[in-house]
Amino acid sequence: MKRIFFAALGISSLLGLSLSASAQQPDTSRLEALGIQVAGIAETSIDGLYEITSNQGIFYVSEDGTRLIAGNLFDVTQTPPNNLTESAMANLRKAEIEKIEDEMVVYPSSKEQYAITVFTDTTCGYCQRMHENLGQYLDKGITVRYLAFPRGGLNSKGGQQLQAVWCAEKPKQALTAFKNGDSVNSPSCDNPVEKHYRMGQAFGVTGTPAVVLPDGRMLPGLRTADALLEAMQN
Repeated sequence: MKRIFFAALGISSLLGLSLSASAQQPDTSRLEALGIQVAGIAETSIDGLYEITSNQGIFYVSEDGTRLIAGNLFDVTQTPPNNLTESAMANLRKAEIEKIEDEMVVYPSSKEQYAITVFTDTTCGYCQRMHENLGQYLDKGITVRYLAFPRGGLNSKGGQQLQAVWCAEKPKQALTAFKNGDSVNSPSCDNPVEKHYRMGQAFGVTGTPAVVLPDGRMLPGLRTADALLEAMQN
């Protein structure tokens, strides 16, 4: 079993991680110089190799910090091979999303069987198409919960619109209006858009929509309701 211990750096507050000083940690100073903010460190089953959870996803680093591996680590003793990296990321996504459920813009299904979490952008064509077909997801028993992910950055048109959504008196109506190409008057306020954006980056989101399933697996791109049901049932 892996022992897990966490670094008390900036991203740790975002991901809600805490520090344990009971284990020897690898040297991460070179990672920090590369802009990789270390949130979590876990021992792997390979001697001298550590799993790093960061603001840029999961990496693997040698104990002396001089060797960095970016990519997926597989256990090939299983059939099919088990993607250990994705399994670790799925667990992280699931745990962290549960902590911000009160920050989501939620369209509940009256027949709810599953709840998906979608990183979205108001200016994304595929996000707009998904929202146009929202009724199909709800009819299939899928509750849709949105988090903000402005692809062009926080100061982009999408970033400004998403902040307006989360500041609106009626966020669901505001989100629908923006995705329909309408304008919305909304006051400025403290909002979680930057938090969602940074979290999405840490989760490996590179485009929208990005759908996180209840078990933490993430599916990029537009998916039909039937395709999502099949993925969640398998």
